[in-house]
Amino acid sequence: MISKKDIYTIFENPSKHKYGIFINILIFVNILISIIIMFLMTEKTLSVYHDIFNNINDINIIIFAVEYILRIYSINYKQHISRFRHSLSPFMIIDFLAILPSLLIFLDINSSFLRTLRIIRIFKLFRITKYSKVDDIVVEILSEKKEEFIFVFLAILILLFTMTPLIYTFESVAQPEVFNSMSTTLWWSITTFTTIGYGDMYPITTLGRFFTSIISILGIAFYAIPGAIFTASLLDKISRKKKKK
Repeated sequence: MISKKDIYTIFENPSKHKYGIFINILIFVNILISIIIMFLMTEKTLSVYHDIFNNINDINIIIFAVEYILRIYSINYKQHISRFRHSLSPFMIIDFLAILPSLLIFLDINSSFLRTLRIIRIFKLFRITKYSKVDDIVVEILSEKKEEFIFVFLAILILLFTMTPLIYTFESVAQPEVFNSMSTTLWWSITTFTTIGYGDMYPITTLGRFFTSIISILGIAFYAIPGAIFTASLLDKISRKKKKK
């Protein structure tokens, strides 16, 4: 007979239970199969297999639902942990949203929006990071480097809201049908600053091109700064953890 404590240990501290690692591997495999099936069901050439895909999907959802119920059931084997509060934790919300669309569809509450929500099950993969402690490291980095990230974010906002009126002033006269408003120009500034540039909007005036060059150059620089800060901190923390071991 598996006790409530055993169930809790299997899901929350799998390495401390003889069946924990095995069961969690099965859960992760189920997540991957669910995601693969979700992709395959959109392939028109595989429409003849949709019944099989639906059956596999139903099994996936049953496993997700059982996992969710067992997690809620076992969490309060420790008296100080509230089931309700636990159900509102980020991971449990993801688990609930992963099964909600299929449950509502099963109850004949069907819509394209609900079917689209099935994509949320992909976020269950974040549970892998929970056991590798990566999520804790990310939170630590964001907490320790919040001032640097806030500074970069504010600098980017200032640049965007400075450049947007300038570009709009120059380009709205030359091509009013393209740069037809400040908000449209802001969208262009963001895509240019992040070096995406869809090519649907581009300046044709000399001053417009000059300031666009500035935006592009600054975009490359500022786009790299947050990544550099995060990567340096991540490597530093991983190095420290290895030294402690």
